Amino acid sequence: AGVVMRAWKRAVIGGYATSHQPQFPMVRRLTLLLAFAAFSGHAYQRAGVVMRATSGPNAKTNRFRNLASSVRRLAVSTGASVDEVGLVNKDFVCDDDTATCEVKTVPKKKQRDRLVCRIDDRWVDLTGWRNAHPAGTHWIDLYDKADATEVMHGFHSGEAMKMLSRLPAARPEDVPSEEVCPTPTKATYAFRELRTKLEEEGWFKRNAVGEAGHLLGWCGTMAAAIFAAKSGNFVLSAVMLAVSNTGAGWIAHDYTHGRGKWCSFMRGFGELCGGMSTTWWSDKHNLHHALTNVVGIDEDLMVDPALFLWQPSPENDNWLRKIQHWYWALPYSMLFAIWRIDSVKVAMNRKLNGELFRLAAHYAIWAMIFPVKVLLPAVFLSGLLTATIVTVSHISEDLFFDGPHKVDYVEAQLRSTRDFKCSNPVFEYLSGGMNYQIEHHLFPIMPRYKYPALQKVLMKFAAEHNIEYRLDGDWQVLRRTINNLQSIAKADPNPNGPPSRDDSYPTLPAI
Repeated sequence: AGVVMRAWKRAVIGGYATSHQPQFPMVRRLTLLLAFAAFSGHAYQRAGVVMRATSGPNAKTNRFRNLASSVRRLAVSTGASVDEVGLVNKDFVCDDDTATCEVKTVPKKKQRDRLVCRIDDRWVDLTGWRNAHPAGTHWIDLYDKADATEVMHGFHSGEAMKMLSRLPAARPEDVPSEEVCPTPTKATYAFRELRTKLEEEGWFKRNAVGEAGHLLGWCGTMAAAIFAAKSGNFVLSAVMLAVSNTGAGWIAHDYTHGRGKWCSFMRGFGELCGGMSTTWWSDKHNLHHALTNVVGIDEDLMVDPALFLWQPSPENDNWLRKIQHWYWALPYSMLFAIWRIDSVKVAMNRKLNGELFRLAAHYAIWAMIFPVKVLLPAVFLSGLLTATIVTVSHISEDLFFDGPHKVDYVEAQLRSTRDFKCSNPVFEYLSGGMNYQIEHHLFPIMPRYKYPALQKVLMKFAAEHNIEYRLDGDWQVLRRTINNLQSIAKADPNPNGPPSRDDSYPTLPAI
């Protein structure tokens, strides 16, 4: 970290005058001030979030605690139905500014069918709570009359899980039949027991050594990029900046999934160091996790007409499909450029001022340190690295064309995901833990430095329950992906080929 700071101070404050970049001391000092203000503002904001999330006599109650308290006060007893607590045709209306929620009667013309889901074998009514869900209403809608147990445990903190018992139970007449929502399989119940065991053994706890290792890796690659730019070696600088940017993405990915005070404080790392909006990423990525490879819902499959992952219908076909196995690297390389644009759009449209300020600081720092001839190649190379590492684990695996919840969650994740074993330490570092995609999809909030040990546990679990655990080498999984693209390229159009986007499903908030 000290190496990076010294190099950065020389670059920003002075002492970094090269033939390609004249010195502008005042501009550089202003950039340093902007970066310091962005970090200070981020630290103040995240500290406030952490303090509000902890109990105490002076702690400000957030809207979700208040919502849970409202449910608790209304409930006659734990497990009460919506009839018993008087929540039929009522809705929660929350105010972020005052951090309060109140229950209001829904007008008859706006009354809707009950929205229920199963969590830990208990059916709860979420009709009134739908609009207050922090991640958006589309999540609740997608799990109507379905089992949401694994998603709840996979994406929520212990504090949030404690609130579940306070939610009203669904009325018996609103509970779907066995045909609509079957009883979980033996493998699913065994998985839940495994998850509880791992929690008790401390697998989800973070340690200083693991966290420091990831941050030092990013600092080292960033320092190498700065020194290469200073010495005029722009090719090496672009490569190291691309590696650093990919590493920043993996670290931000880990913090955004993670739970606890440290992850909450570091959540702005994605904007400051990676140039990605945390809010935009959470909206897009978590849905991919929950409903992996479900056609029409998983946005990671919505890559046509650049690439086709199954035989399209004639009206959705494109002549480029015939050669997609030759040019696949081109659209892959555009990944980070597109993500960066979408991040700015989301932050601006939703008026996320904190994220906007951190994004502005990120670009200001980059512009002051690196010339354009380094920045542009780095962004596209980083996109290629990240897209290749992520997609090889999914796009050649099972796709689900019949909608969500048709296959048991644990089985669906193992059928739609493949691990790959890296052949050398460099590839291991570049993969950022994403070579353990099965482990990550089943336990997304677990720190990624726990995945190598977890892999042995899950391989044993899969064998015990006769579920295929898919594992390849790094070059083998890449060949598998390219061969899959080639087989689709050679195939004829399918008159019944579904579109990758389906408006009948609840959608993410608009960019």
